Amino acid sequence: MELRAELTNRDGLKRPLRVRCEPQGELRGLISGLAQLREQVSALLGPLVQQESGAGDQPGPESDEDEQDEDDENHVNAKACSDGPPLKRAKIQS
Repeated sequence: MELRAELTNRDGLKRPLRVRCEPQGELRGLISGLAQLREQVSALLGPLVQQESGAGDQPGPESDEDEQDEDDENHVNAKACSDGPPLKRAKIQS
């Protein structure tokens, strides 16, 4: 058995990935193949994630007021209800 995947970068360049599952035809082989595929994807994406997170550390044009507005938008006001699940957050038109 073989697992195949394809990663496409921002420029549209496609990178195929292939992993053989050993032992053939067994669940252990599939789990092993998935673990190998996951490692390959992590190895490919790791440097990109570090690059992006490094770019995110630089100060941007956002002000404290903008950050406060974002915090207000993401705030969830859920009250405990004894007769059911918590209420859903209402959408605010901006």
